[in-house]
Amino acid sequence: MTATRIENREARGRASLARLLCDFLSSDDAPQASDLIFVLAGRPERKTYGLELFQEGFAPRLILSVGRFEVRQVARLGLGGDFGLRELAARTPPAERHFFLDLAPDFRQGGPAGLRRSGTYEELSGLAAYLSPGAIASLTFVSTSIHLRRVRWCCERIPGLRDRAILYVPVPEALSSFRREGWWKRPDHWSYLISEYAKLVVYLARYGRRG
Repeated sequence: MTATRIENREARGRASLARLLCDFLSSDDAPQASDLIFVLAGRPERKTYGLELFQEGFAPRLILSVGRFEVRQVARLGLGGDFGLRELAARTPPAERHFFLDLAPDFRQGGPAGLRRSGTYEELSGLAAYLSPGAIASLTFVSTSIHLRRVRWCCERIPGLRDRAILYVPVPEALSSFRREGWWKRPDHWSYLISEYAKLVVYLARYGRRG
């Protein structure tokens, strides 16, 4: 076997391993009808895609989770304003500046999420507390592909979520700032993926006994 063929085979092996590392963290659920779409805070394309699914009729209700550094982005979503979130943020202590923007055909409202600290687990726990018991049977969670393993892990341990039917829908590659194809060729993608694995380990230690 020539040196070139050996190098090519080794390169394919490294690429296969890199894909497995990414695929383990990711979800490939396709959008389906549900009672509620919940978009996790973070990268702006999550909200863009969640709003697109809502407008296409995949759910009659949409909740956008808005972190403290995302409040200004809400006005750019084309919803006709920021629903008072900037004013509300100005009079809210920095540590408590996390909000839920709740949208349905007959109402639109924004308010504090009531989180005790930042993080995906607290964000989802806040959603569970926000939802009325029994009112929502099925949910669609929208986030970046490699964030969804941790989202699923949290939901399996949070009362109020673990007994509901949940879809974990990734932002499509064409919209996402994290591209699964060839991700290992980009340093910023490496840092994001390593961060997700590190957070999973932390969550196992911090929340592993819950649920």
